Amino acid sequence: MDRPAATIADKCRFCALRMDSQLICAQMSVGELVELSARSNPTSINRKQPVSARLLQRNPIIAVIDGVIGLQHVLKDGRRSIATLFWQGDIIDLRRPTQRPAGQLVALTPARICALDSETFDRLMRDNPDVQAVTIDNMREQIHLAAEHSVDLGKKSAPERLAAYIFECRRRQLGGDSLKTVDLALRRADIADYMGLQPETVSRGLKELERRGLIALKGRSKVTILNEPALRELANGAPAHMAARA
Repeated sequence: MDRPAATIADKCRFCALRMDSQLICAQMSVGELVELSARSNPTSINRKQPVSARLLQRNPIIAVIDGVIGLQHVLKDGRRSIATLFWQGDIIDLRRPTQRPAGQLVALTPARICALDSETFDRLMRDNPDVQAVTIDNMREQIHLAAEHSVDLGKKSAPERLAAYIFECRRRQLGGDSLKTVDLALRRADIADYMGLQPETVSRGLKELERRGLIALKGRSKVTILNEPALRELANGAPAHMAARA
């Protein structure tokens, strides 16, 4: 590899997308990684900062390196809704056949993203079966989470939604289903916008889960799961008295 290529590869050397064997860049050869990195733009984003529209016009495919990105909609009266959360390793393909906006990508925590070159990405999807498999699995998981979230918003009570949110956070964090203490990732106002609640309802709901002995609150950002079967029953929509018996 010549010196310029080695320099380009260095910027990816310790990136989570390459270090984690389950994520997209870990599936690439050195040559493929050099080619993609030469045409892609890693960017740090502060909390509440939107992803640059100019960046998305140039590179409409985003890979989340770390942090949480939300797809946000703001109504004319100022009300805000977060339709989808994107976590580490997620691939966001914003290419659309129409120009109608799909919402705005906003960092809900300090985050790092990589805007991928579309032409190189598409070629890797065609030529590298491992890249293709990881990307398809990730997008399949996104569809599954979106379907679950729509049920949460449409049918569940506030405690049920918050129980489901705790399991979503655990599922997307390092350690996954083995974790007992879960980082809630977002501030209460952002959780409220994602779960279709008021911020005060989020606070009351978490305290109610603690009162029932299902969780223990650890400051404002973490919970410890004390009764996983009962919390799981509640997340799945079981009546409160059934969850209490679990």
